[in-house]
Amino acid sequence: MGNAAPDHPVSPIWTTKFVTRFHRYRALLLRRWWILLLTVCMGLFVQAWMVYQRAPSFLSRSKMMLAGKLNISQNAVYSEDSSNFYGTQIQLMQSDQVKQGAEGLVHSTHPEMPTAPVEITVSQQSRTSIFDLRAVGAVPEYTQAYLNALMQKYLDFKKGMREGQGHNVTTAITEQLIEVEKDLRTAEDELLEFQKQNNIGFIQEEGNSAAAYLVKLNQSFAALKTEYDLLSMLDLDQNLDRKQVQPDGAGSTNTQPSDDSAGMAFTDRGPEGDYLKAKQALQVVKAERDTLAKDLRPRHPKILKLNDEIAKQENLIKLFREDSIEKLDTRRKSIGVQMENLEKSIAEWEKKALDLSQRLAQFNRIKGKADRLKTLYDRLTNNLKEVNVSQVVDTGDQIAIMENATAPVSVRPGLIKSLLMGLGAGILGGLAVLFLLDRIDDRMASFGEFQHQFSENVLGQIPREKVKGDVMLLQQDDARHVLSESFRNVRSSIFFMPYEGPRPKTFLVTSAIPNEGKSTVSANLSITMALAGARTLLIDGDLRRGALRDAFGVSSKIGFSEVLQQEVNWRQVVVPTSYPNLFLMPRGKTIGQPSEFLLRESTDALLREINTFFDYIIIDSAPVLAADDATSLAPKIDATLFVVRLSHTSARLTRKSLELLYNRQVNVPGVILNQVDTSLSEYYYYQYAEYYNTPEPVDERAAPAALHHREPKQIQSS
Repeated sequence: MGNAAPDHPVSPIWTTKFVTRFHRYRALLLRRWWILLLTVCMGLFVQAWMVYQRAPSFLSRSKMMLAGKLNISQNAVYSEDSSNFYGTQIQLMQSDQVKQGAEGLVHSTHPEMPTAPVEITVSQQSRTSIFDLRAVGAVPEYTQAYLNALMQKYLDFKKGMREGQGHNVTTAITEQLIEVEKDLRTAEDELLEFQKQNNIGFIQEEGNSAAAYLVKLNQSFAALKTEYDLLSMLDLDQNLDRKQVQPDGAGSTNTQPSDDSAGMAFTDRGPEGDYLKAKQALQVVKAERDTLAKDLRPRHPKILKLNDEIAKQENLIKLFREDSIEKLDTRRKSIGVQMENLEKSIAEWEKKALDLSQRLAQFNRIKGKADRLKTLYDRLTNNLKEVNVSQVVDTGDQIAIMENATAPVSVRPGLIKSLLMGLGAGILGGLAVLFLLDRIDDRMASFGEFQHQFSENVLGQIPREKVKGDVMLLQQDDARHVLSESFRNVRSSIFFMPYEGPRPKTFLVTSAIPNEGKSTVSANLSITMALAGARTLLIDGDLRRGALRDAFGVSSKIGFSEVLQQEVNWRQVVVPTSYPNLFLMPRGKTIGQPSEFLLRESTDALLREINTFFDYIIIDSAPVLAADDATSLAPKIDATLFVVRLSHTSARLTRKSLELLYNRQVNVPGVILNQVDTSLSEYYYYQYAEYYNTPEPVDERAAPAALHHREPKQIQSS
């Protein structure tokens, strides 16, 4: 409740400004609501007057509905987009073409009727296929006739559009049918000419035979190439090992190709057979020698004979081997020649098969084109028949007249719309006036706005009490905890404010204008200081309208004015109050020119004398701008406390008052903000105000040392 920044995290600056501005406008609206009410009434009145100043209009109604739809098997039926059907029809009824046709129809059928503008409105009833038509015009007979003509011209337009669409479709299909028929004849002639030049049956049969023969040739070429590669890569023994001799058992087969078919199989005749027989004989002789060598010596005649025979066999094997190798080479060359011949045959047959395939593909292409054109021709022929049927039997969505135009009745069109416009204009005008007043009004509504306008220190902020009438003075155990704490905060600010010299003991409480709550602030501040143990004197220095005597229930009729006039001694007018340590000097009788007495030196002497008997003296003075009393007395006082009532005091008047005080060399240590609206976002900390709402008894021994810097003297009566 002072200037110290709270530890609680504050809202963003823009949020605080917005909420503060909102509360300011709300307060302005509550205070000047009659302006908004006045502008709204004016707007409604002006619009109502303009409506009733218009010439009377006449309303005629009619209805149209969507008739049933006849479904037939044909598909070529005129239709419209169903999702946008109703909106399209409404726009069509209100189109200029239909309206111009209606005007011409009325003029031709009723030439005696004067032409007058007619406003047409079309709407669709919810969840129905019924259209409501409203015609508003200045001439009743013309309005009714115009509405009937409008419906008729709309039906004529729809019928013409449907017929025109059918004619266009028929023409387009016929033109396309002629083009397709010409293309079909060309394709059929081309197909016939191709069949004359080519025997399609022979081409198909020959193509199949050529493909089969080509497959056989490729298989033979692959077998020869395999044999050629094996003869090239394997030696004689490996090639002879590939020889497979057919077993004697029945049912066995030889997997190698025969001599007659491929010329690649080996037999037991020729050099290969002799080579194999010689190798077998050699093996037999060696085996026999090895057997005899176990029992006979190496030089034995039998062993020597066998060695000679082995040598002869080896020579034979060498000769047979050379012959076999030569024969294998000859066979490889023969297979190579066969492969070359097969490659030529394969190339010739591939060329022949490709030619047959191309001619067959060309035939299929010509035939497919003719078939597609024939299908398209049949489809177009059927579509043309369907369109002709749909022109004879109308199967589309039909809109028929349900009710003809009713007799016109007098109406005031646009009354509700005009009143709503007047209401809106009145609200906008009222808000504009309130906004202008807010721009002109420089009253401050919050602590933030005060800081924006002034740089003075804020000693404390007194919250607004939501009570009717005057606010009651604080009590010792007051239940208004927030109010009590706010004055304690002001008291602490006064006690601990920085000073270079002696601390002030006398305080003058004033404000810019009346009704800012300075007297209440003076009284409650005095009570708060007295409850803290300080001997306090409250002087009612408002010698024109002071009312502290009534606030404290004091019956004395003499007071401060009599003391200033030196009619009585000040001790005679000081009276105790119901609060301990608090004394009151009432105002006394009203005097004409109080400032004349306040400027005297006797007033200085009086204040010095009183100062020796009390810890603190608080003087409630008149407003600065209401009289010269405050500016005359303030220079004689240690410190002046300036009260500003938020949402009441003008910033301009507050600034002028402070300038007057500063020009008189008055010490203004700070400002007290009164009637603070704690609902603003910048006063969020007031939500914790009831946390310590149980008051504790005051212990004077715990009072600050500043309150007991000396023992005050007793007041002596004269």
